[in-house]
Order: sequence, then C-alpha cells, then structure tokens
Amino acid sequence: MNLRMKKIKSISKALRLVGIVLGMNVLAHAADPASLPVFSLPDLDGKQWNSSDFKGKPVVVDFWATWCNTCKESIPKLADLSEKYKGKGLVVIGISVDKTSVEKVRKAAKKFGITYLVLHDKENTMAKSFGFSGIPSVYVFNRKGMLTLGMPGFDPEQDAQLVSATEKAL
Repeated sequence: MNLRMKKIKSISKALRLVGIVLGMNVLAHAADPASLPVFSLPDLDGKQWNSSDFKGKPVVVDFWATWCNTCKESIPKLADLSEKYKGKGLVVIGISVDKTSVEKVRKAAKKFGITYLVLHDKENTMAKSFGFSGIPSVYVFNRKGMLTLGMPGFDPEQDAQLVSATEKAL
C-alpha cells in the first residue's frame, strides 16, 4: 500500500472515530427511548407501517440516508443480521431520513444491498422520539418492545455488541 493510501485510510479511521465519539456525546445528552416509540411511516411502495405491526417481535431500527458514507459501511452488517435471525422472528427496519424522492431512496437501498424493510421518514419526524441527531443510529428492541441497545455512529468493532444485543432481544 502506498503512502497516499495509508494516509487516506488513517484519516478515514480518525474521522470515523470522531463521528462515533460525537455520536456518543449526542446520545448521552439525548433521551434513549425506553421502548419502541410509536410511529407510522410509509415503505418505499407507499404502504403505511405502524410500530404496533411489530408487537411481540424483536426489532432492530437503523436510521440512514443515501448520502451517508458510514451508513454504506453499516448496512451490509445489518443485512447479514437480518438474514441470520429472520427465522427467529427478527425484524430489521431501515428508516431513511432522506428529504429526497422515494425513487432515489429505492435506488440507493438496492445499490447498498438493503434486503430488509425500508421506511421513509422524509420529514425526520422520528429523531426526537428516538433521541438521536446523527446517522447512522441503531436501536435494538426485544420482543416486549424494550430497548436493549442504542448505538450511535458506526464502527466495525461494534459488531459483536450489536450481535450480542440482538441475540438477547430474541
């Protein structure tokens, strides 16, 4: 690897760490939901989904956007998680906070490899009830709808924490 690539990798890692630290700081000052917040959002086909549709199921909620580079890194991990545990009832929901058209979100979801349910929160109405101000932000809820993990930002080293929380939620 040449020096330029090493510098780019180093800068990328440092920026990711700064994002995680800032995200944790934001989350520490925000109110994590104790339970799955009530919501009603459309999917990319216009079907309305309500939080009550997921009652009794373990749920992972990921807030993302088409322009978010760290989201592009975290999405494959969530797709793997969804595939691995769907037989145990896990529901993974990607909530796009893009202010753009549904078609652009649909294209990005396909490009990024999202295989789970995608909802569109064009007006970012869920930020307050979930207590976040940055993306990606992931939340894991157990079958009773209780929060087991709130994770701001993305760091590959958090994978084990996400898997562990998901397994406990099952």
